[in-house]
Amino acid sequence: MVTFNSIGVVHNDVNKMSTGNYAQAESRIEINADLAPGLQGLAEFSHVVVVFHLDRIPPFDKEKQLLRNPRGMEHLAPVGVFAQRTKFRPNPIGVTPVRLVSIQGNTLIVAGLDAMDGTPVLDVKPYIPEFDRVDNVKMPDWVVTMVQGYF
Repeated sequence: MVTFNSIGVVHNDVNKMSTGNYAQAESRIEINADLAPGLQGLAEFSHVVVVFHLDRIPPFDKEKQLLRNPRGMEHLAPVGVFAQRTKFRPNPIGVTPVRLVSIQGNTLIVAGLDAMDGTPVLDVKPYIPEFDRVDNVKMPDWVVTMVQGYF
C-alpha cells in the first residue's frame, strides 16, 4: 500500500473537467502553513512542476480506458493509457510544469495548471531544464493533432 498526504490545495475558477485552454489559466496553490518554510528559494525559478491527485476522476475502468482514442477524438486511433497524458489512469496522478507567477506567503500563483479547484497537491518541484527537458524527442503524428487548442 502507498499513502500520500496532501501538501496543499489548488484554488482557481475551474469547477469541471475541461478539454483544454489551460495555458493562461491562473491558479493559486495554497501550501499547508507548516510547510511554508520549504518555499524558501523557490521564487528564484520561473517554472515549477506540480504533482497532484486527480481526486474527482472516476475509478479506472480497464475495459474502457486501457485503450482509448486520445482526448476522445474519434478520428484518432486508440492507443494505450501509458502512451497518452489522459486523466483516466490506473493511479490518478497529474504532473504538470507551470509558470510561477509569484509567491505570496504560503501561496504560489501559477499559470498553466490543468487541475480543478480544490485539487489536492502532492508535491511542488523547481523546473530545472537539465533534469526535466529532453531534446530530440520522437512522437507520433497524432500528438500534434491532439494538442491543438489544449494550450
